[in-house]
This record gives sequence, structure tokens and C-alpha cells, in this order.
Amino acid sequence: MDKLMQDTSMDYRHEQKYFITHTQATELTDRLSQVLKFDRYSVDKGKYLISSVYFDTFENRSLEGTEAGLLKRKKYRIRAYNHDDSFISLEKKTKRGYLGKKESVRINRQIYDDIMYKRGDMLLKLDSPLAHEFYHMINVEGYKPKTVVEYTRRAFVSDVSNVRITLDMNIKGSGSGVDMFLDHGSLVYTVPPCWVVLEVKYDHFLPDYIRNLLPDASVMQTSCSKYVYGRTYI
Repeated sequence: MDKLMQDTSMDYRHEQKYFITHTQATELTDRLSQVLKFDRYSVDKGKYLISSVYFDTFENRSLEGTEAGLLKRKKYRIRAYNHDDSFISLEKKTKRGYLGKKESVRINRQIYDDIMYKRGDMLLKLDSPLAHEFYHMINVEGYKPKTVVEYTRRAFVSDVSNVRITLDMNIKGSGSGVDMFLDHGSLVYTVPPCWVVLEVKYDHFLPDYIRNLLPDASVMQTSCSKYVYGRTYI
């Protein structure tokens, strides 16, 4: 099997989210760019566009679990970058309190369309436990595409403790339509455009030299879920 179709996963990581202003984001970008590198998806001075289709059950199991703040919850999504269908990934995000874990498998446009418009039978051809699990979720548990979430991201990474710091802005969701390659023209803001979502992720510890670059304790920490905003504020 093509190695691009194999699963990738990581252990639970610390995840912290904050709302900051564009001024704070600009100042933080200047500081971080001195000591960290942009991530591999960057195309324009560290920026790139993320589009995701989120799936949920008829009774909105993922949405209600996130809103209720359940200790352990999960979400399924399909993600692409810069409206380019040459790299698409099926992902499962599991949360346990403030810890998060992501599993993913790369799929192609044909499999994507099969999931979106048919039963997703092509998932069974992949040598991937996640693909087989998701097939069960859409055909037995009733998971269906619910919304498109799209935003611009600037991301910084470090090899030390696998640190990843992202700045997400212009966060939008689909007022109608759930195909991220066809319906992105119908997106509307789900987070006021004056806010930027800062996410800080790391494995075991956050190095002091990075922590000291971040905004002080006055910034507003949040459990912001872009999926919840995409379902709630449209």
C-alpha cells in the first residue's frame, strides 16, 4: 500500500487556547519568528488556509459533548490546505480534559467524494484502522458531514518537546453546503474577525524561552472549538 495512505498518530499532548487581538498576534509573530521555524504547510510568510469538513451524528453527539465539556470526547473531520485536493487527510481528534490527541490517515479526492456522496466503501480498501473505524461511524453510528470550517493559520514549530504554536484568524463556517472544495464561497464569520485564536501545544513541557515570548496572563484563555462555533453562530 502507498505509504501516504498509512495512519499517523501521536500521544496525548497539552493544548491551551487563548483569544488575542490582531495587535498582540503581530507582536507575537515578530517574537516567535526569531527563535522558531514555520511549519511545513506554510506558503505565504508562514500563513496558509485550512479547510475542514466536520462530521457528527443525527443527535449531534460530538457537538453536545464539546459544549458540555465532557472529560473525554472525540471529533472526526476531513482536512485540506489552500483549497488543494492533492493533500487531504481524514482525522480523529480525541480530547481528555486539556490534553489532546490526533490520529490521521491521508486520503485522495476520489475517497473524499466517496465519503461525501456515497457510503465511503473505498475506506475499506485502506490499510488503516482509522479508515475502517470511520467507515463504521458513518454507516452504523450515523456520522454525516455537518459543516465546513475555514480559517487562515500561521504556525510555528520547535523540535523541543514537539512545541507547536498557531495563530488562527478569519475563522468562518458554512451557512449552507458541506463540501469544502465547492462551498467555501458561502462561508460566514463564526468568530468576530477582531479576534485571533492562539493555540499552544506541546508534549511534556513548554520550554521557558518559548513561554516567556507568549502574551501575559491577562489574555483570555478559552476552550474555543471551531467546530462548535461553526455549528452555533451561523
